[in-house]
Amino acid sequence: MLKRWSKGIFAGLLVVVGMIPMTSCAGSTNPEIEVLASIKPLQLIAQALTDGVSDSQVLLPPGVTPHDYALKPSDLKKVYAAGLLLWLGPDFEPYLEKPVRMHEGVELSVRAPNELASHELHGDHQEHGAHDHLFGDPHIWFSPVEAERIAVELAAVLMERDPRNADMYQENLRGFKQRLNDLDQQIRSQLSTGVGRYLVAHDAYSYFEAHYGLSHVAVISDQPESKPGAKGLLTLLETIKSERVRCLFVEPQTDLRIVNILAADNAIKIYRLDPMATDIALSKKGYEAFLQDTANRFQQCQ
Repeated sequence: MLKRWSKGIFAGLLVVVGMIPMTSCAGSTNPEIEVLASIKPLQLIAQALTDGVSDSQVLLPPGVTPHDYALKPSDLKKVYAAGLLLWLGPDFEPYLEKPVRMHEGVELSVRAPNELASHELHGDHQEHGAHDHLFGDPHIWFSPVEAERIAVELAAVLMERDPRNADMYQENLRGFKQRLNDLDQQIRSQLSTGVGRYLVAHDAYSYFEAHYGLSHVAVISDQPESKPGAKGLLTLLETIKSERVRCLFVEPQTDLRIVNILAADNAIKIYRLDPMATDIALSKKGYEAFLQDTANRFQQCQ
């Protein structure tokens, strides 16, 4: 099994199951359930389970993040018609909170035990660096442990709602868990010597970092769409020099003007990370490709 790590409060995961029939297999009157994931990384996990049954779909278009997304009428139609909607919950995706409440199908919430406890300890939660989310870092898809948990919970829902394809879902889950465990050991070995000191665009990687023994020196901004002010830039420049930062990991949304200021007169290398897995092809092994790609990009910093 994958090794687990404790970081206090995990972000939640909600699964909403609708009763609206979607696509049917040829020659069958029993429709399978199509999964609509809110973001690409969740779609990759879903596809590992639905492979051979149906192709999972994604709500957010490429190049955007859920931090400040506003739903369009076409998005609402997708949500309401979804056979199964997979999302991260209202704390990270508030734009979906109302549509989910209005969903006429059956709803099933699936949360990690630590997050259930966090609701009772709401007043005692700690800030997670500059990226302060109510129940901790919501980027749970960077953890292979959490990815496996999501897959197990999602498979249970799929088998219950679509028993005709239960054997396929079970076999897909078994294969996903095995591939993920093998990859986890490989990445642990790959990153065992560590990487150079680095900055990240925003604090999205704590699950991956904690799982594989990495740690960033600082973050450029609270969210990918924001940028630091003059005082923040000065602090970052001082940090780069005093901490001997070697690398800066940027994201598609990172303001290149900020990057140029930080890189000027500093011997740091610029590399790219994408928490939204935009360039990863959708396949049953897509999530593993995403995790391996993330490891490869971190390893560039030496």
